[in-house]
Amino acid sequence: MAAPAAAPPPAAAKAANAPVISLANFEERKHEIAQQLFKAASEVGFFYITDHGIPQEEIDRAFATGINFLDREKEFKTQWPFNPDSYLGYRGPDELETVTGNRLWEWFSVGRYGTGGYNYHAQQFEGEEWPQELGAEFRQVALSFQERTHDIALKILRALWISLDRDEAELADPFDLDSPENPSFMAWNKYPALTPEQIEGLKNGKGKLPPRLHAHADMDVLTILFNRVGDVGLEIAPGKDSENLDEIIEDVGNIWNHVPVAKEWIPLDPRPGCITVNVGDGLTRWTDGVFKSTYHRVRAPTKGDPTGERYSIPYFVNPRLNYVMQGPEKRWGPITGFDILSKTGNAYAARRNSPDKSWQEAAYTDEIAELNAATAEGRADLLAKNGVTRKQRDSVVGNGNGVQASAVGAARAAPLPRAPHAPRTLRRSALAGAPLRMARAF
Repeated sequence: MAAPAAAPPPAAAKAANAPVISLANFEERKHEIAQQLFKAASEVGFFYITDHGIPQEEIDRAFATGINFLDREKEFKTQWPFNPDSYLGYRGPDELETVTGNRLWEWFSVGRYGTGGYNYHAQQFEGEEWPQELGAEFRQVALSFQERTHDIALKILRALWISLDRDEAELADPFDLDSPENPSFMAWNKYPALTPEQIEGLKNGKGKLPPRLHAHADMDVLTILFNRVGDVGLEIAPGKDSENLDEIIEDVGNIWNHVPVAKEWIPLDPRPGCITVNVGDGLTRWTDGVFKSTYHRVRAPTKGDPTGERYSIPYFVNPRLNYVMQGPEKRWGPITGFDILSKTGNAYAARRNSPDKSWQEAAYTDEIAELNAATAEGRADLLAKNGVTRKQRDSVVGNGNGVQASAVGAARAAPLPRAPHAPRTLRRSALAGAPLRMARAF
């Protein structure tokens, strides 16, 4: 299957301080790699991985396979609707417009069992569902690519565990690829080409589009991201410690509840031969804040950027559905793989179904996206002007099924007492200048 042509390389731009780390000779070098990954995960939250072992032909085949699905007609794709409980299936422009207010993004995700077979009450997968019309190759490519990517993720996590003086062997159980409780999955993102009117607006300086994907941090443990060289748009937000991360992290669905704002967004463009990796909130929780998730977004094209379709393949790594994660110092409440999926999915479903669009307006307006504020008070004032208050935010949080989705009752309870040596309040970077609150990537 032929690979899609990549967009032309972008003009030189200020780059994020994300290190490039090689996994070559992993078993012999894992302690050296552990030191490099510790620095990257604790200081930046994003990094590039090279010598990862997946040939470019396999990456091209994975892109072509997903594009083959996403380029089909709407009636075909909607046969596999998005399930908020499993986070699997197709989300098209019609659905996403109710959440984001624009038609700049669509998504299709599959796990080890395709898009179906998820038993919400048993918290496991009991069957497979694949687009049979695309033939056996679609399933074969998706399963093979997940397996190869999962292996990379485990190497990274093992090295991070080594850097914390923890036993890397304890990761085998929560990240068992073949477990019926395995919720890790891959997705294909498609950002459509700009219309002729939008392109003309960029040329004459009168058109400015909102972000293709709003600023957020990922909910998972680790995200492995594949981009085509030349497909620019991913940015991360460096900033001074400005947000109380204790409260934000405890809200597992904060990707759909919170509106981060940054003084500056730094490009994190694809590098040849590299994949992009970022820490998710799950790993931040599990390490009591040692490893940090960082805000990121996909901005819309600006003057001089490629204006065609943009694709990416993220792989979201999570522990087994019934596996309980909690840091040794118990800074945050316990959480399971089930909690991560259900609470994130149901926050999305609540946002989709809510008539209140204040979050949407705040997350996808130029004024919010490009805020150049010097203080957290300025950010709060701007959010208030857009109608986003704590009360309104909490009013739309819930379970898409009307069921309280938590395998661990204490997960959303009041903060637990801190251990004697717990770190001070961690703050997510969003404003001013310096270290990052490490954020999410798509």
